[in-house]
Amino acid sequence: MNNPEITPFIGPNGLKYLNVTAHPLNLFDLDCGEFIVPPSGWVVNVEIEVLTSRRVGEIQVDYTRPLKDAETELLLRQWKARDVIIIGSSTAAIAYPDLVYAPVMVMKNQRLTKVAHARRFSVPVFAGEETMPTITLELGMPEFQPHLDRLETGLKGD
Repeated sequence: MNNPEITPFIGPNGLKYLNVTAHPLNLFDLDCGEFIVPPSGWVVNVEIEVLTSRRVGEIQVDYTRPLKDAETELLLRQWKARDVIIIGSSTAAIAYPDLVYAPVMVMKNQRLTKVAHARRFSVPVFAGEETMPTITLELGMPEFQPHLDRLETGLKGD
């Protein structure tokens, strides 16, 4: 934690949050209602590498993976060790699983709001054949083909 100006936000629910996005996040907790977690001043940006691309009809599908930064990962681990919930972009959550969590939006009247759950976060899953193409980022090149074939079949309507 090189920057002493970065401090976690303590929510009205007593949990510590570190917002590593550039904008405030509206969170909702059943016990204490809605509250805003301000940006921490530290933005975790992640570069993306395109592994391969393929045209499927009129669209282009890029298979990508995030490029991790060792120093960023070390700092995130230090914050997590202090029982801080680190909230960031979905890309940051994919790059640093179990360190950065992506917000899960609250549903109101069957519509998504701009308010996220204070105790529920998204973590990327890296599985095998049942994984959707958007989260098969850790697979090697030969393993892409079954996912591409399923995607192409689905887009054509079987």
